[in-house]
Amino acid sequence: MRRLRSIVGGLVTLTILVLVGAYVGLIVLGFQPLAMQTGSMRKTIPVGSLVVDRTVRPSSLRVGDVISFHKPIGEVGIDTHRIIEIQRSNGHVVYRTKGDSNPVPDPWAIVYERNMQAHRMVWHVPYLGYALLFAHSPLGVVLLIGYVCLVLAVTVLKVVADSSPRRSASGGAAARPRSFGSGG
Repeated sequence: MRRLRSIVGGLVTLTILVLVGAYVGLIVLGFQPLAMQTGSMRKTIPVGSLVVDRTVRPSSLRVGDVISFHKPIGEVGIDTHRIIEIQRSNGHVVYRTKGDSNPVPDPWAIVYERNMQAHRMVWHVPYLGYALLFAHSPLGVVLLIGYVCLVLAVTVLKVVADSSPRRSASGGAAARPRSFGSGG
């Protein structure tokens, strides 16, 4: 049973390390991981998917690209929708978007100001976004920090226990050298 707990604990730790390492690796490599929270793209990107974007120049965007952007009309949040039309208007390039599962196009147009970057989706992984959402939640942060502290504490205690004098099989007291001499 003890061995099983050790294996499960090791697998949980390894899983957490791999997920955190992959998240940090994506950011270091210039990708932006996001979680799909709504059903507006359900036909192609399920709710709860991890969406991975790459920063690109707006001039490289084409009709059919899926982009992530801050909602421009006073709404809070980031949308990930498909470009359905690109127009030129008054010296600006205007991008019209629509969620694949939405019946009508978005009520706004995206205009990138000078020196702004766009975020084009590179790929997505179904359901992995739920892990990202949980990790960013208050409970997820507390549990992740608590788990790291627990692992560190257990590791330190194991090191301390392994470096202490060995216990004898009987009685549990530290083994002492015997003296051989005349005595009673």
